[in-house]
Order: sequence, then structure tokens, then C-alpha cells
Amino acid sequence: MLRKLAVLCLFATAVATSVRGQDRDAPKGIPRLDHVFLIVMENHGYQQIVNNPNEPYLNSLIANEEVNLATNYFAVGHPSLTNYLEIVGGSNFGVRSDNAPSWHNTTCTPNLATGIVNADNAANQTTIPVDTGTVCPIAGVGQDAETPAVDNWNEVTLPTFPYLADIDGVKSVPAEKTEGKTIADQLVRAGLTWKSYQEDLPLSGADGVNYSNGTATNLTDFSKLAPLTSGSVV
Repeated sequence: MLRKLAVLCLFATAVATSVRGQDRDAPKGIPRLDHVFLIVMENHGYQQIVNNPNEPYLNSLIANEEVNLATNYFAVGHPSLTNYLEIVGGSNFGVRSDNAPSWHNTTCTPNLATGIVNADNAANQTTIPVDTGTVCPIAGVGQDAETPAVDNWNEVTLPTFPYLADIDGVKSVPAEKTEGKTIADQLVRAGLTWKSYQEDLPLSGADGVNYSNGTATNLTDFSKLAPLTSGSVV
């Protein structure tokens, strides 16, 4: 959840726009790239990183022009998941929350199809109908969610700090019809490969994991540690 999403790209710079997740003609004049690395470092603003003496390595890469630095690059919206979806799909697919996936659910209806936004409503002050449950697997064709420049109801209750709703007032993104397809889907369809490296994923794999510190996850059975678990300590 951040106001500015710092993106460093090695070998190539990926530029995110508001173009939706649909096939487009290949841009002209761009050389063929063998590999593209997109490194996203989240939860710190531009001012916290650039020229900060506590970040010597990253600033050395910038100073030596070993990376391309996007100085006018903003998060599309808040909270975090919206931005990740926009990066890989050019759309939020109707999701404006950090809610967990509805794992392997084959009967639920995606937010694209319902037209109802998956969002937070802890303060009970939404101005539109919202779905606050787990996120149905993204699929199909339909309307995604509008991302207003000013939103004083989504993610505005403690412990969110500092009330990181969409209150930057920079730019609103209107809702548009889109297809539930990401760049990964397109690469697979073209017979190409891709990988995602994510911090703190467990060694056992990410399937069904909503949160993890690299060892314990929401799937960990702590009863095997009894009586050392906090739940058994008075």
C-alpha cells in the first residue's frame, strides 16, 4: 500500500499505462528482448529511497545509471493488490482489495461478471455496492472497477497507515470492459515461459497460502507444537 510504486527494470523498462487487458498490435521499433526482469519494491515512497544513505546499494545502481529510474511513476490505486493486477493485466479485474483468493473455486462468479467491486468496507461508508469476501478466480469478460483519484471510504480504518485510500487526487481511472487475461496467460498461449520470485513464500509451495513468513503460513498446523503455542499459554 503505497503512494508511489518504485519500479526498477534490468535490461528493459516496463511502462504501465491505463490500457486494459486486451490484445494489442505489437509496438513498432522495439528490439526483440530475450529476458525482461521487473523488480517491484513495495511499501516505501520515492522520497524514502532515493538519496537515502541507508540504501547505498540501490542508490549506487541509480547513480551509476545501471538501471532506469522512473521518477514520475505512481500507484494506480490502493491497496496493493490493485497495482499488481494492473501490472500483469492492465486492469484491476473488479478487485480493489487485498482479500485472499477463493482457492480453486469453480462455482463462484468473478467480479468482472457481477460488476460488483471486491473492496473493503470496514467503516461501513461505501458509496457503491461492494463484495467484501474472498476473490473469485479471475476469468471471463466484463466490467472492471473504477479507480477514483479521491476515495475516502476504501481502506480508511485502523490499523491501515496512514489511511491509505485513494486520496492522492492525481488521476482517476474509469471502469472499462475487459477480458480476464494476464500477460502470463498470453505468454503461455504463445508457448513462452515465465517465472515469479516472491519474498517469504514457503518451501512447500504457494498453493492455498494467503500469508507466510517463509516458514509458517496460514496453513501451518500449530497444534503439533503444543504446549508451546501461544494459544495454550496462560
